[in-house]
Amino acid sequence: MSTPLLPSDTAQTLGAAATNIANEARFSFLRKFREQRLSNIRPFGDFFDKNRISFTTSFHTISQRWNYNLQYFSANYLLIILALSIYAIITSWWLLFTIAFVFGGFYLISRLDGPLTIGGTALSPSTLYASYAGISLILLLFSGATGAIFWIIGAAAIIILGHAAILEPGLEGEFSADGQV
Repeated sequence: MSTPLLPSDTAQTLGAAATNIANEARFSFLRKFREQRLSNIRPFGDFFDKNRISFTTSFHTISQRWNYNLQYFSANYLLIILALSIYAIITSWWLLFTIAFVFGGFYLISRLDGPLTIGGTALSPSTLYASYAGISLILLLFSGATGAIFWIIGAAAIIILGHAAILEPGLEGEFSADGQV
């Protein structure tokens, strides 16, 4: 029997906190995302089934596998993209700092009650948003955000399309093509 990663009281506390966050109106998109996308996560036994791995040189076969596997494992592939994104952010300290700076600044501007007065000059929130967006864009360019985005796209394409090309469709794919289930 395997041991759980978290003690049961900690897991219950985290589950209750996640449920409370998901029930708030401003986080309803998280609940919808969890219900629609993450409910379709396929088991790792299906995702890494070594009995279904086979190589082919026929582009017709590869395109059929892509068509089936990209739909069937879409939630698993979404988790791969999410994991690659988190990896790209936490391995680049400048990018992590920049993202924290951008979100923190916009959060602070949103909490202002009126115009901000600096040295006798009143700056409206719209002026602050525009100038902060410009500063943030420059910081994102210097911190390597474009390189990280293209790395995520390239790595995800290789991993996902490679997996989808070598994994044969399961039996449920053959039955669903005929309309028999």
